[in-house]
Amino acid sequence: MYHTIKTLSKLGKSQRETAFELGLSKTTVNKYCRMDEAIAEVRCCRRTGNSTFSIAEDYVRNRLANYPKLRASRLYEEVITKYPNIKSKQRAFRNFVKQIRDGLPKSSKRLFSIVDSSPGHQVQVDMGETWIDLVSGNRTKVYFCSFVLSFSRQLYVHCQSTPYKTKDFIVAHQHAFQYFGGYPKECVYDQTKLVVIKEVYREVLFNHEFHQYANNIGFHPHVCEGYDPQSKGKVERCIQEVKQGFLYGTKFHDIVDVRNKMHDWLNKFNRRVHATTNQAPHKLWEEEKLLLKQLNTDFLARNIRRADKTGLISFCGNKYSVPLNYQNKMVYVDELDGMLMISDIDTGKFVTDHNISFEKGRIFKNQNHYRDYSITLNELKEKALRQLSEHDNGTVLVEKVITDNPRIARDQLRALIRLSGKYDYTTWSKAMPSMVNMPIIKATLIEDILIRAQYHKKMDFALPMENVQTVNRSLIQRPLSAYMEVLNND
Repeated sequence: MYHTIKTLSKLGKSQRETAFELGLSKTTVNKYCRMDEAIAEVRCCRRTGNSTFSIAEDYVRNRLANYPKLRASRLYEEVITKYPNIKSKQRAFRNFVKQIRDGLPKSSKRLFSIVDSSPGHQVQVDMGETWIDLVSGNRTKVYFCSFVLSFSRQLYVHCQSTPYKTKDFIVAHQHAFQYFGGYPKECVYDQTKLVVIKEVYREVLFNHEFHQYANNIGFHPHVCEGYDPQSKGKVERCIQEVKQGFLYGTKFHDIVDVRNKMHDWLNKFNRRVHATTNQAPHKLWEEEKLLLKQLNTDFLARNIRRADKTGLISFCGNKYSVPLNYQNKMVYVDELDGMLMISDIDTGKFVTDHNISFEKGRIFKNQNHYRDYSITLNELKEKALRQLSEHDNGTVLVEKVITDNPRIARDQLRALIRLSGKYDYTTWSKAMPSMVNMPIIKATLIEDILIRAQYHKKMDFALPMENVQTVNRSLIQRPLSAYMEVLNND
């Protein structure tokens, strides 16, 4: 340790960097840096005699065998009580107990949930990130996603220069499945937000966009329990291989250079003999890929968009609307003869279309997409009749609104229901005769009549002008002598 610290110091490493690299405290590194070489050799070669606790070794071993989690402080109190001749302190006893613990057999009761290594059944997926050195002398961060087939241990790594979003994560899967020549029945993940929104009592709420992708491709996403990385230990080990075996210690020009060299590294890595299987992953993969499901190339070739919460999808710098029931869902988009054709991703059926605009930053909406057709016209009519049933001509008005506006009857009835709750009974009573006598009635006209009726109702309650006493605001004139009299009094 002394010589290692001295070597790192000569290479220009600071004490803080040396402590971080060796896993030591900065105080320890500082002590070794100031220590003379002769003193260091004496301390390193010093032999340790038998511990004063040796007479209690059998007792300590027996206690730890029966109670492995027994604390050293508790054991120390028992030992000095049982062996009063021992005068050594508790710190020396802790070192003595540690040596005994390290020699005891470890009993692991850990159960791992992901153990299936059948060919063609499972791939384990995990993500990582690390800093890399560039030829220019700068450093940049690389984000990568690793895929490992559980049976053959064939590895694929997708990398990019920005953090992964759901769309990037899906693209990484497509590249991995193309590299493997197919996809398995199951993919194993930890609880990343790209796959899982939340988990309560092992009830998993999936990321909608990714789950829809998995359903359409045809594989089952299996989510590990929280804080359980060993459940996908095959890919966990490969994350370290990518970081330390490939990226660390190599200089790259840019992310393209990383991808090119990654391809060459994967070819070598997948041809080495695996320590567990005693075979090269590439040879086992030749057997396993015959059992993988074939990719739907049509699905991969088609453009996929996700409609946001307002029912809009992005395409070539503009936004286009989709029907109400496709909000927050994925759809197919295709360009055909200047038209944007939108289709259902589950059934492939046509949904709607738009003229493609060459402008940028525009929003194109079809207002029919924002009408809720789940409520029938009769349901809206019954609700409007209930709201206006207290008025003599309420039924007549509802029928007239439907008759005069047959194409937009639902929207007109919704407006009528809203207005019935906004204005009171008196206002409606004053406005009703004018409404039913109009040649053609619409919701906007109804609202204008109600506003006018409410204004006249307020004027009726206003104080008549003849009862208002006017104030004489004419200028009061006084003679100058009056002001002089006030000054003389002062």
